Amino acid sequence: MNTQFEGAVITEQGKTVAVVSVQRAVFHDSFNASLIIKSMLPIFKGMPVVLMTVDNQGVPAYFGRSDLVLLLENVNIKEAKWEQISADIDLSNSCPMKEKED
Repeated sequence: MNTQFEGAVITEQGKTVAVVSVQRAVFHDSFNASLIIKSMLPIFKGMPVVLMTVDNQGVPAYFGRSDLVLLLENVNIKEAKWEQISADIDLSNSCPMKEKED
């Protein structure tokens, strides 16, 4: 499935991480959020991926490895170079909560 999303690659304190913007609802199911991260790894050539969402006040929240989440909390995410990315992502095998098509 061809999917479009916004992503940014951020380097902070010698660590490089891909940040993918998602809807807040993704954070409600940590198992599926983890599977989404795994599905993004090939797109970013194995670079660690963290999911990000923003609340109504524009405050970011992150989901991913705890060390990377802590790192990103000190970054002004609004200054990141965000890009619209289009990629083929197969979530049918990685997200068990997705309804199967008949």
